[in-house]
Amino acid sequence: MNTINVTRPVGELLSLLVEEFLGELPARIFKVLLTRGRLSAPTLAQYTSMTKRQLLHGLVVLQQHNLLHYKVDPESTHMTMYEANPENAYNLIRVGKTLEMVDSTFGAAAKDVMRSLLLSGFTRISDLVAAYQEQIDEASKATRTEPDDEDPFAEPEGVNGDAQAAKKPGLVIKSTAHLNSVICRLVEAELIEVMHDKIFLTHHDLVKGAEAKVMKEYFPTGIKGNKAKVELQEKIADELREDRSKSKSLKRKLEQNSAAAKRRKLFAEGGLNGAPEEETDPLLDAKQVIRINHEKCLVDLRNRRLVQFVNDMIGETTGYVYAVLLKHLTKSLPRCRTDPLIDISEEHIEQGKGFVTTDEILDSLKTAVDLSLGLGKESRDKFSSRAAEKVQHSAPKKKIILEAAVDGDASADEDEHDDGDGSDSDESMADGDFKPAQANGTKVKFADGVAGDYKLDRPTQLKQHLLLLAESSQRFVRHCGPNEWTVDFVPLIQTLKEAELDSIIEQQCGRPGLRLVRILRSKGKLDEKALTNTALMRKSEIQQTMLQMLKAGFAHTQEVPKDNKADVSKSFFLWYCDTNRSLDRLQARSYKSMLNCIQFLEVLRQKEKDVLSVTKRLDVKGREKDVMRKEYYDRYSQFLEHEKRLFAQMGRLDDLITLLKDF
Repeated sequence: MNTINVTRPVGELLSLLVEEFLGELPARIFKVLLTRGRLSAPTLAQYTSMTKRQLLHGLVVLQQHNLLHYKVDPESTHMTMYEANPENAYNLIRVGKTLEMVDSTFGAAAKDVMRSLLLSGFTRISDLVAAYQEQIDEASKATRTEPDDEDPFAEPEGVNGDAQAAKKPGLVIKSTAHLNSVICRLVEAELIEVMHDKIFLTHHDLVKGAEAKVMKEYFPTGIKGNKAKVELQEKIADELREDRSKSKSLKRKLEQNSAAAKRRKLFAEGGLNGAPEEETDPLLDAKQVIRINHEKCLVDLRNRRLVQFVNDMIGETTGYVYAVLLKHLTKSLPRCRTDPLIDISEEHIEQGKGFVTTDEILDSLKTAVDLSLGLGKESRDKFSSRAAEKVQHSAPKKKIILEAAVDGDASADEDEHDDGDGSDSDESMADGDFKPAQANGTKVKFADGVAGDYKLDRPTQLKQHLLLLAESSQRFVRHCGPNEWTVDFVPLIQTLKEAELDSIIEQQCGRPGLRLVRILRSKGKLDEKALTNTALMRKSEIQQTMLQMLKAGFAHTQEVPKDNKADVSKSFFLWYCDTNRSLDRLQARSYKSMLNCIQFLEVLRQKEKDVLSVTKRLDVKGREKDVMRKEYYDRYSQFLEHEKRLFAQMGRLDDLITLLKDF
């Protein structure tokens, strides 16, 4: 269960985000709920100094975007209690990344539908259809009024002029049937879910409600014995899973129409026998209320982040193979982090079989992709197939980062401990079938023709890319069975966090600081003398570097007295690195930096208030360079440049926060 620790900087950040997207009125209400906790409407009106009409308007806007929880308290004369939803408030900053992800995966039409849902919050399908039908009618009317030089007597084709409306640039939804098809695709991908009556309850209220219901139905006389306690927890978990599954009711209805699903999969590009794809989709219930599923969007964003990591570490071709593997593996994965109370017992149900086969990946690869790219070519007698293709049935228990080499990089023979099956520990293979097992270190050759008639078919080439991922130091993939592959997300994300932390340490403290941190991670707590002997560095350099890292929060000290008396002069101090503590401090600093970016942007807007007010005029908008005076236009251009840089910096900070908190 992802939760945000709402400190003072985080509360100010979330309030400014709500104000940026929804306006000042909802932001005032949201800020009071963050600082005061759960409040009723009369108490909220007292703290915000709003009229009843203003308060109700602000609450409706926040509720429309699912930014608050509410519950009717039966013990207080059925009074409604409101509480802020900080998790969904922070999701506002990921709007651009979510739309970019949907655009690259499902196309511009799906991106437009997701944008509409992000702007309007949860909505009925009938309202969404009516809004798009209005756009189509306006575009069709505008097209009819424009002269057609080729055929002035041509009549509009299709229903309501949809064919001509589709010719208008920027109109990506061509018809209501097309809109219905796009929504079906997003529902099947779980990026859109159905609203239900318990969606606005907090996790604590859901658990309490499920516990009360189970106690009333199954344990009316009370709980006696440990067996009854275990059964109680299982019943509560079943009840919570049933509440959660209500959001997938529309997806289950679409899955029942198996014929349409198969046609969509087989003829997604060209339709069925010349018919458009949307004709095979069932018509959705117009009364259904839908919203964006941010938890599933985070799963896809995590996949993109991992694929980018593979592209940087190994190569783009291997990254493409990894993207296909992750797509199959996370198809039924509803969220990045599991709730211990609900998800542990249903892990095998929601995550499916937990692995993907080589044949499944091969069937999904595009035939135009050349899998020979990124693979070295070496004869088969230069490597050990037994060491390369060993099977690991269980995930690694603990990630170990050993001492770095002299230049700061970890040496190749000091990789993490391998708990998997198989033998020949001295025969490892970092690049699939292409790392020699000879002691003389024969170099890998990438030129064509160096190995005679050594050629690989496409399935074997795919397997080499998968072995590259499995044998990398980051362990992107685990070979869990014959032609079966899986991903251990928890240790992999921890590796990604440590890599991000190492990058920041190197930027702030240099290569010596990174080397010392890796030594402390490997050896544990060391005094200054032992650290000097291990690092082979001068004592003065170590003292200066460790003091710099101590101030930055990357290193810590522990006092160990030599006797029972607490005398500092007779004590010695141990240096150590607490990775989790450093990551928490890094996350807190990232929140503060993001808050500073938004505050600085507000200062710039107040400074250029006179220029920005001119650009909002209808006769100026879109023609700023032609209408505005040069000095005003230069100020406006400079403001846009500063705004662009601030948003880019906030995006990078969000990447770091998402990695540390959500993945």
